[in-house]
Amino acid sequence: MPVENLSSGIAVVIDDQIDEAGANINNLVSQIEKNKMPCLKYKELPEDISVEHWGGVSFLLLDWKLQADTLSESVTEGVTIPDELRKAAVKENIDFLKRLKQSCFIPVFIFTNEPVQPIIEVLKDNDLYQENKPNFIFVKRKSDLTGGTKLFEAIKEWILRTPSIYILTTWDKAYKTAKIKLFYDFYNMSPIWPNILWQSFAADGVNMSLELGEVITRNLHTRMVPYAFDDRILNKQEGAASRDEVRKVLQGERFIMKDGLDDKTICAGDLFNIEDKIYINIRPDCDCIPDRHATDGQSGDFDLYLLKGSKLKNNNVKKIYREKYGNFEEIDNQAIIFSIIDGNTYDFKFKDLHLMKWSDIKDKRIGRLLPPYITRMQQRYALYLQRTGLPRTPKVAVL
Repeated sequence: MPVENLSSGIAVVIDDQIDEAGANINNLVSQIEKNKMPCLKYKELPEDISVEHWGGVSFLLLDWKLQADTLSESVTEGVTIPDELRKAAVKENIDFLKRLKQSCFIPVFIFTNEPVQPIIEVLKDNDLYQENKPNFIFVKRKSDLTGGTKLFEAIKEWILRTPSIYILTTWDKAYKTAKIKLFYDFYNMSPIWPNILWQSFAADGVNMSLELGEVITRNLHTRMVPYAFDDRILNKQEGAASRDEVRKVLQGERFIMKDGLDDKTICAGDLFNIEDKIYINIRPDCDCIPDRHATDGQSGDFDLYLLKGSKLKNNNVKKIYREKYGNFEEIDNQAIIFSIIDGNTYDFKFKDLHLMKWSDIKDKRIGRLLPPYITRMQQRYALYLQRTGLPRTPKVAVL
């Protein structure tokens, strides 16, 4: 998708000088409105509850001195604003940005009439800005963006330098288009299609909410591909990433921590820390539904099929890494899973299958290995169970 098409949606502007004669912020608002974008304007930081409704917002413009100007109204004209008031204003901004970060992921443009570096230092001190890294917060002087279309030129330049924002906006447009098509398609099939599926899942004894969500997700996925991301942005070399940084990204791609899981949903790939040993569940999802194991009104408990894993040292990981293919050497009785817990690699052996009750270990779950990695492990284990033994080849015949 062309970058030019990404500066669309709803803009939010927070500045106490909105509509005041001669204020630079009015020029920025004018640029937004000339671009046919709806614009929400606030003269003070909005309440928490309004931030929760900002799912469709494209970007935010925030005046850094907003609260200082508001607090200064009670200060006699000509008297310098006390440091306490300035610090309180900065804290208000920081608290607002942290709340915003919890509610949505959007670009934030902080504008000021003062030098930008002190603001950047405050943001860094509060873990809202990283030096020499693409950031979701952009700090700029208002005077540098007034006139013509300078605001959107700066936004375009910033998106080109910030791949995470580019991916978010591109993906979000595809998602919204697919979502509308999906729900109209199903509505045309039957307006009560959720009820039909819900009752089917209920009869099957599965987690109805989970299964309905899976149906929606699968159908959204089929309507969203293929993507058309811009190679100019994603193929840029903006400084070499460290090994730890790469491992963190790979871990996020294949492993979900416990905090991101539903407590009542049990799946293949669930990982447990039991007496400082790592175990992974390979029992199929359809056998991990408690209700199917319930009898006479009792809560359903069942056995998980667990394989024990051992952490590999980095030197051993290097020895089995096949650079040509980008994978690891494995024998029939093992599966190697790279970078899943704190960037560590684990070797899961197939020889011993451990049966443990869900009720006994549910509090020890630490995360979940995602497909296709858990799927491949299950497939390898199935092949291991059906392997055929061959006569040992004499060493002298080979060496």
